[in-house]
Amino acid sequence: MGERRALLLVGSPRGVGHSTSDGLGSGILDILKEHGFVTEKLHAHAAVTSPTELDSDLATIGAADTVVLSLPLYVDSFPAPVIALLERIAEQRIGAGRARLFVVIQCGFPEKEQNATALAIAEQFAVEAEWTWLGGVGLGAAEWQHKDVARALAPIAEAIANGTAIPQPVLRKAMPAWPYRLGGNIMWRLAARKHRATRSLRARPYDD
Repeated sequence: MGERRALLLVGSPRGVGHSTSDGLGSGILDILKEHGFVTEKLHAHAAVTSPTELDSDLATIGAADTVVLSLPLYVDSFPAPVIALLERIAEQRIGAGRARLFVVIQCGFPEKEQNATALAIAEQFAVEAEWTWLGGVGLGAAEWQHKDVARALAPIAEAIANGTAIPQPVLRKAMPAWPYRLGGNIMWRLAARKHRATRSLRARPYDD
């Protein structure tokens, strides 16, 4: 049996080593490494914006048996550079018939259901790229429960490594909705005060 290769594709603009997406995905990668996987990380944004590196990065993706895509939710979908990279992968059939895909999507909202559309998009990408869809998990307010999420993802990483069914993560709710809304309103008011726009917060210019 040849060596097994696992790739963490970081979809956050903050990149490798500086984002929640990297932290969550790295937890999975560490467990895969313990199971003998050769592991590597790539920043999706850097791959798209650097033509000189794109071919090399696509080759790295194509060599991976398992790809863990970890990223933040952007308007019910993915950041634009991630979309561009996935489109290139599907068009060129990079890793077709070989790669397995697991996705971790996290959003700032307290409700994990906000990630449902993005998870469906990821699954459709797997179909079009001819990758094996292992599944995915959508997380709400992941930055507030980083340790709990990492603990819940550990059994998933074990299942990926062993080729067994992916379990559903058991997570406590990060926070009730009301403190999230309260905090958000305070942030907006502070920003409005800074820009001298307090009187415009309730403006509805398109009502007329």
